[in-house]
Amino acid sequence: MKKKEFKKMIAALALGSAMLSIPLVTAYASVSQNVNISMLHEETNGAKNNKYHKLSKGYANLKLSVAASGNAAPTVTVSLMKEKFGFDTSYGKRNFTPGKKWSYKTTTHQYYVDGNSSSYYLVAEKSGRYYEIRATGTLKNK
Repeated sequence: MKKKEFKKMIAALALGSAMLSIPLVTAYASVSQNVNISMLHEETNGAKNNKYHKLSKGYANLKLSVAASGNAAPTVTVSLMKEKFGFDTSYGKRNFTPGKKWSYKTTTHQYYVDGNSSSYYLVAEKSGRYYEIRATGTLKNK
């Protein structure tokens, strides 16, 4: 093999490796411990919105401050899920009661997760159709 061909091959290998690492860096950057939910409809799904969380095996705390737009406080149910091939794994549902007229109520609930992954996401559902819900908080290991 000639020296010039060898240099081209090394350059192509280096460029190919760099191109393969870009999606990994992007995927890692989209993982967060912060939770921000704004709901006009009955459900919001973190997997559909590309909002994933990195958790380690053990207990994880979901601390949310939740508020509703109106005089009523429809219950907000939050499920912790893990995306995987086939059916996603559910780690249970927890209920949050929002404050009325945009006054926030803070509640912390706990989930037990069975492995280290950056594929965890939340699904939030509300019972009242006519009220907007907002929630902010964190999801992190205890």
